[in-house]
Amino acid sequence: MEDADRYRCRHIYLKQSDDPALQAHAACAALNNLEGIVLAAPHSEYSVHIIYSLDVLSFELVIELLGELDFEMDNSFLMSLRNTIFCYLEDNARDHMQIEHPDDHREDGENPEIPHRNNDQYWEDYH
Repeated sequence: MEDADRYRCRHIYLKQSDDPALQAHAACAALNNLEGIVLAAPHSEYSVHIIYSLDVLSFELVIELLGELDFEMDNSFLMSLRNTIFCYLEDNARDHMQIEHPDDHREDGENPEIPHRNNDQYWEDYH
């Protein structure tokens, strides 16, 4: 995978608000401080243009972070559908990327993706 494939360029559409603290300039100020954000610039009063690294962030995570900061997204049907497609495509791309996670080099030899349970626990759950 080429380095350019590790970056995504997206627009985030905010719900219209009269409060300047909830508009694009404020959202950009919040996003520019995040690791993985290459660019966060207002595209209009209620939309933000971002470029970010898939190694660190995903579209879904950026949307969730903005929500935690009290920015409301445009939740129209088409925007919700568009955001869902972006999330699906990025999940698929991240699955095919070779991103090293801290748990990949566990000393106990167990694969972190395979749940390991005590055999006695199975019988306790069964009863």
